[in-house]
Amino acid sequence: MRERNARSQSDPVRARPPLLPAIGSTAWLVLGMNALSCVGSGLTVPFLLVYLNHIRGLSLTAAGLILALSGFAGIASTPFGGSVIDRIGPVRGFVIGLVLAGLAMGGFAFVTTPSTAMICALAYGVAGGFTYSGLSTLLAELVPAAEWGAVFGLRFTTANLGFGAGALVSGLVLDFHVPLTFVAVFLGDCASYLLFALALLALQRRFSAPARQPAETAPRGGYGVVLRDRILVVAVLLQTVFVFVLFQSESAFPVWAVQLVPGTPAVVGLAFAANMLALVLSQLFIIRLMRGHTRTGAAALAGVLLALTWGLTLAAFFLPGRLERSAALVLALAVLGVGAALLSPTLVAVINDVAPAYLRGRYNAVYHLSAQVAPLAAPALAGWALGHGLGVPLMGGLSGASILTAGLTLWFGRMVPRNTNRVPAPELRRPLPAAPPTDPTPTVSFAGGE
Repeated sequence: MRERNARSQSDPVRARPPLLPAIGSTAWLVLGMNALSCVGSGLTVPFLLVYLNHIRGLSLTAAGLILALSGFAGIASTPFGGSVIDRIGPVRGFVIGLVLAGLAMGGFAFVTTPSTAMICALAYGVAGGFTYSGLSTLLAELVPAAEWGAVFGLRFTTANLGFGAGALVSGLVLDFHVPLTFVAVFLGDCASYLLFALALLALQRRFSAPARQPAETAPRGGYGVVLRDRILVVAVLLQTVFVFVLFQSESAFPVWAVQLVPGTPAVVGLAFAANMLALVLSQLFIIRLMRGHTRTGAAALAGVLLALTWGLTLAAFFLPGRLERSAALVLALAVLGVGAALLSPTLVAVINDVAPAYLRGRYNAVYHLSAQVAPLAAPALAGWALGHGLGVPLMGGLSGASILTAGLTLWFGRMVPRNTNRVPAPELRRPLPAAPPTDPTPTVSFAGGE
């Protein structure tokens, strides 16, 4: 019995990873600055359509088309942004996007005509072609590959937290009777972008990114090489569906919720508060629990949670009272928050792992097209379906699409190399040997012979 106990005590044990991942102080600094910049975005982006319509006098149709142009400009500029980032490095490429976005938001503060609003919207869209892939490529160079999932998950959560905080502040301070309040928040957003850009340039020496080869000696390759990578292409298709389903929470969910619980938008506010709380509280635990498990498995589980989200949203339609319907809707977006936290560290880490270093900007550019295409398509489907009384089929279809994509993600896991797909587990540690037992019998010394 003693021998068995001694053997078990000497067996190696798996160390419990810390709650905060070891991504390094520089990466934490970049994430913090990005979160502060997202506070600025939260001040303005949710109110852009209302601002152009109510304050600058543009029709809703004109304002909507102008903002849609911003999305198309982002899609068109993203491949170019990826190429530039591979040539000049992620810091300078990211800074280009930040400066463009800052100037665009500063310009919105003073627009008076549709043409000037269009120029600002196009500049803001082009900026997105640099910022999405620039930040992802920068973070991939700042942290070891084992922590890529962690840093991308934290990027998603801190950015959403900053954006939500900015939207909350803006909702409290904006006044339609005082146009200067809108001017102030747009100038604040402009400042947040430009200060972030200046900080990155000032801190360049802290970034331990690998030296880049001169263009004439770097390996040759472009988007032809990138698009022949089946892992990237499948990951982008899966992510596009996931993002499309996620964005229905901003497109279809508010309209559906107000239809089910008429008279007050309070349930929508509570649901989004529950969503943000679930996302923030679960992200660090999810990153720790993923150690030793596959990224595609976590993404598939996220798909199951998205299916549950829209299943709960659909179930609310059949519940009898306002209280029951409200509870189901709030719970649905809380589940969505956990699903988003599960998805955020997964597929983006896979594509950064398979990307050659000299093409990582392009890989991230292609991947992040999903974040620009899906938000354009989601409102169109939601508006058409809900406008034609097809809310129940829409919710059922979103749930079914999520389950189908979860299954395809498990199949995709077979394509991904095992060392890329599996998040490194905590190291095994051999416990320190126990101190030898001491004899409880006191030692007696004798002062004489026999």
